[in-house]
Amino acid sequence: MPAVDAPVFRLTTLVAPVLGASCHVLSAAGTGPCVVVDAGGGVAPALLAHLAENGLEPVAVLATHGHLDHVWDGPLVAGDLGIPFVLHAADAHRLTDPFGTLDPWGPRGPLVQAVAQQGVRTDETRVPEHVVTFDGACTLLVGPGGLLGDDVLGPGVTVEAVHAPGHTEGSTLYVVNGVPDDASALPRPGRPGGTLTSTVLTGDVLFAGSVGRTDLPGGDGAAMARTLRDVVGTLPADALVLPGHGPATTVGHETATNPYLARR
Repeated sequence: MPAVDAPVFRLTTLVAPVLGASCHVLSAAGTGPCVVVDAGGGVAPALLAHLAENGLEPVAVLATHGHLDHVWDGPLVAGDLGIPFVLHAADAHRLTDPFGTLDPWGPRGPLVQAVAQQGVRTDETRVPEHVVTFDGACTLLVGPGGLLGDDVLGPGVTVEAVHAPGHTEGSTLYVVNGVPDDASALPRPGRPGGTLTSTVLTGDVLFAGSVGRTDLPGGDGAAMARTLRDVVGTLPADALVLPGHGPATTVGHETATNPYLARR
């Protein structure tokens, strides 16, 4: 359950058909302004239907990193709604070369062929019309003076973008100072037990029981080690973790059981 003094927001997670990437929708109470994180391949129809049915009005589509399984439908959604597509500047180049920056063998490589078998056309490139980038170690996106404005997710709820390189050069954690309310739909297996005080959308940096691979273009094992030690390792134990694939977890649980964190 959330801490008594933690701000709350509404969360819905949709799973994209391509490689099962999680698409998160954050709002104040399930309607009105919202933020979309990681509109991956094939999620646009379900996402746009969810937004319309609930009167949700995204202010931006955010990406935790630039791999196509997390951004492929982002340009469609952002373009359809006339909103910006937002990601770290170090990953912006991936938007214009989605296949070469995913697989070292390009369109003929095994990873690209895998996503092609799940419906991604390798003869097209989707580039957002309006790209907004941020840089540096930490950027306030939602909150007083934030890049996307204040009170987007309700009074007192802030979102910070924290640079977490390793899986890619521009991999980012989105840190929310609140927790999902009781009406939220979390990734399986549902809300982890215990008191929660904040939420971290980790993309492909941290998963339940594992971490992101570093053997793809732009991956860096040494950078990932630093991220796990200096960024993930400083997050509060009672923070809810919403990974880019798979179930929710907590920082405390991963610190205690994840072999990639235990060795830090």
